[in-house]
Amino acid sequence: MYPTIDSLVQANRAAGQHFFDASTMRFFNSRVCRKIIGNYFVTSERFDASTPRRYTIRRINDDGHVETVGEFQKFATSREAYRAIRALAEG
Repeated sequence: MYPTIDSLVQANRAAGQHFFDASTMRFFNSRVCRKIIGNYFVTSERFDASTPRRYTIRRINDDGHVETVGEFQKFATSREAYRAIRALAEG
């Protein structure tokens, strides 16, 4: 379990991964939402300035690798994504 976004970033880098690198985030026009639930967190991405920002559930594994949970950009709001995470956590 990771208590902060910074701990996610450190674990990902320690695993030799680049999910949180500034260049990666810039390329995908991605942002990380600050709230973590267990090993789950939410990112938002948008294709370009003319498209809406959409939200994706992510999970960081114990080895520091990040994976997409469900469909990429499935949610219109972060609130919807976090609601889905809570449903996942409840079983």
